[in-house]
Amino acid sequence: MRLLSILVLALAILSPSSQSQAADPQGAIAALRALPARYQNGVLRLSADEGDPNPLNWHIVARNSRDRSVPTNIIVARGEIVSERPTFNPRTLLGGPSPIDISRVRIDSTDVWQRALRFSSDRGRRLGSLSYRLEQKGRHAAPIWSVWCYDLSGRYIGFISVLATTGAVTVSR
Repeated sequence: MRLLSILVLALAILSPSSQSQAADPQGAIAALRALPARYQNGVLRLSADEGDPNPLNWHIVARNSRDRSVPTNIIVARGEIVSERPTFNPRTLLGGPSPIDISRVRIDSTDVWQRALRFSSDRGRRLGSLSYRLEQKGRHAAPIWSVWCYDLSGRYIGFISVLATTGAVTVSR
């Protein structure tokens, strides 16, 4: 009975839902939560460079869900919006990714960092920083992290793709 209790406790600690409850205040989930309600259902992409695990700035492209106007580039730093301006990127204007169902994002940037640490270690390299991109490639698809890993000197280590719903690594190369 005691062994079963220990196993249940370990699973609760390691489960993706417990990870999302303790979101990093400078992480991606905090950046998404900083968005005004008008953007909550229109996030097309979240990205950042030089995350270790978190970057100085998160870059978000979102549409205003009220008027579906030109997408907006939003920069969030330390949980606060520091810039908001229209984007005129043709790829974004002509379609691009589907809006991210942010309610399904359970895996934060710090959780992705942990997976990237293992990936880098398995390759015999020491992780220095990450470039992140969170997108959803279809209305009913799961949101997915695309992550580029770099060592301490900035040299490329490799790429991983992580489901933002479960934390499963789906691609590593």
